[in-house]
Amino acid sequence: MQNLQLILSIASTKQLIIRALKIALVVGIILNFINQGEKLIILDFQNINLFKFFLTFTVPFCVSMYTAITMKLKFHVGEKAVDNAILRCTSCNSCLEVKKEQVIPFCDNCNEKTQWKISSIKDKKCQHKK
Repeated sequence: MQNLQLILSIASTKQLIIRALKIALVVGIILNFINQGEKLIILDFQNINLFKFFLTFTVPFCVSMYTAITMKLKFHVGEKAVDNAILRCTSCNSCLEVKKEQVIPFCDNCNEKTQWKISSIKDKKCQHKK
């Protein structure tokens, strides 16, 4: 549940949504011209497949959101945490609790080789607080 809340928190940020909409608009227009260009150029709107037309905008929006959320969930050293989370180092399995806007530090054990991953509720290596 903690992961779902974090994902929804990231996905609902205004900046992320606006960026995904811009990408969807540009890529959607290009793809629509590739897929149905002959009908769009001659303005034959009656024969345009509306399902394909709108789906062509939806796919780049979803891909953009997925990519952005995935990158935000990686919790890179030196970046600010997007939300409160318990992180586990993938190298040594040590755990760290970070607060929203806190700069993510290096792992005490791994230093330069630190790679943080969000810890799931099922993760027995880290204790989760409710």
